[in-house]
Amino acid sequence: MYTVGDLAKEMGISVRTVRFYDEKGILRPAGYSQAGYRIYDENSVEKLQKILMLRFLDFSLEQIEQMVGDEEVDVRQSLAEQERLLTEKLEHLERVLLAVRRAKSAEKPDLWKKLREIVELTREREFVDEQYRDDENFNKRVNIHEYSTAEVGFFSWMLEKLKLESGMKILEIGCGNAVFWKEVAPLLPERLEIHLTDYSSGMLAGAAETVEEIQEKFPQKKFRFVLEKRDAENFSYPVGDFDRIMANHVLFHLKKDSRPSLYLTIRDLLKEKGIFSCSLIGREHNRELHQLLKQFDSRLDIPSDFFDIYLETAEDELQEYFPAIQWWEQDNNLLVPDTEAIFQYVSSYSKENAERLAEEKERFCTMIDKQKNSDGFFFIHKATGCVVCKKG
Repeated sequence: MYTVGDLAKEMGISVRTVRFYDEKGILRPAGYSQAGYRIYDENSVEKLQKILMLRFLDFSLEQIEQMVGDEEVDVRQSLAEQERLLTEKLEHLERVLLAVRRAKSAEKPDLWKKLREIVELTREREFVDEQYRDDENFNKRVNIHEYSTAEVGFFSWMLEKLKLESGMKILEIGCGNAVFWKEVAPLLPERLEIHLTDYSSGMLAGAAETVEEIQEKFPQKKFRFVLEKRDAENFSYPVGDFDRIMANHVLFHLKKDSRPSLYLTIRDLLKEKGIFSCSLIGREHNRELHQLLKQFDSRLDIPSDFFDIYLETAEDELQEYFPAIQWWEQDNNLLVPDTEAIFQYVSSYSKENAERLAEEKERFCTMIDKQKNSDGFFFIHKATGCVVCKKG
């Protein structure tokens, strides 16, 4: 049996730490001495070892209490989630370290200006990280497009522009949860080698599930998928010789001064006469919906207001790297009867949007309903399209 002091000495920690876990209800004593002092046993030692290990791994007290107190908890699943969170923290620290190094190299008069610019860019990236941590927000965005007026779905429309042939080798930068490939799988030729990359571990996990579903459903097509965690902001890839490279709804999330490097890398990775395609939105995308948001609360986030590349301007930027460029805007709008779908869509724009809209959901939904047409539909103009660039 151990006293508090004995247990603390055995584990190499302070008496105060042992008492802290007792106060939090995580490490209860095995009993009390006749004098009323806490007494611990060998089970207490084992439990405290687990607590200290989990704290070292940065689990919260609430998580630790559940993991050491409930035998039904899947510890492996909890560790996998913690691995994801720690990876994100590491990526954040790496960005902060890079910001510090860049600021150090700046000339003295520009040092504070340079540091401010870097911090702002880092915050923008963290916003994107939050948006695409996993595919929850992505799915909210996709769901509203079920109410499209287009004769052909956007993914199928894009596929036509790619002109894929059997046996081609394809790279997608920023694949998300691979929903594009799920939607077009029935239309794809056989024996494609498809490399999927994304910087979000959560998105890649979703992509892995999608790939498994595709391969189970279409084994006769003999697709080969390769999944890699890669950051489009500083992109590299170990193999090349691709027939097609795609970056759908990615470019506007990247800093303008980092995109030229990406274009050069893409050009190097493509075969001669290979094609790079990217989907983008136009300046008038979601016009009616964004007008409603600004009218409701001018503080609400509209990410596209801060984009610096649009469907209409992409050719000006890309023509330096690719000699032949074409772009198309799909004839497509939304007629949405589902008020909840609109609410979820704009809530997914940011954590702040979700919090502010949740507080006044009823008023916001009433405002949506008032702007529906006589048939009960909210009209949203879409401006989405595809840019296709040929190498050589």
